[in-house]
Amino acid sequence: MLRTAFRRGGLAVVVATLLLTSACGSSEPQAVQPLEPVVPADLCATVPAQLREGLIMNANNSDSGNPTAACSMRTPDDARNKVRAVVTWVELNEEYSADEVLDSQCRSIDPKEFRMQDGFSAKGAQRACAGSGTVEGADSASMAALTDREVITVRLDYEPKGKQPAMTAGKQMLEGVISSMAGNS
Repeated sequence: MLRTAFRRGGLAVVVATLLLTSACGSSEPQAVQPLEPVVPADLCATVPAQLREGLIMNANNSDSGNPTAACSMRTPDDARNKVRAVVTWVELNEEYSADEVLDSQCRSIDPKEFRMQDGFSAKGAQRACAGSGTVEGADSASMAALTDREVITVRLDYEPKGKQPAMTAGKQMLEGVISSMAGNS
């Protein structure tokens, strides 16, 4: 008699378990929505239009590892006034490593060629650094900024000096990229 009760009790547990588990998967799970790509498809498109007008642009990106994007812009070879610019974007895995990359970018601005801009800031950036100067006859600017875990750099040369100083145009490029990235998140 005890065996029969045990078998019935065991059977009851098995039946109850089957009923419960069959109800768990009865409805379809919600579809997974694809995430927006982290890497900008065309970093050049994030630079304000008036600053890239008439320039030859080349953009590329990589979404592996620390995702990166780069944009190079220049005037045609036969242009009388030369413009060269490189914009880079990298998203780091950790805030600590992003701080380290920004610090490295800031240290790479050579004080023998660039006058460091004390107190430099860029709208939307947590921290930024910049330098300006005349490098090989060109009005040049070099800057970097940190937003969350993203480090953005801008290197710009105007030869001869452009309508506006390279420092002013470079900051507009930097802030345009930052603003565009903030709109994508």
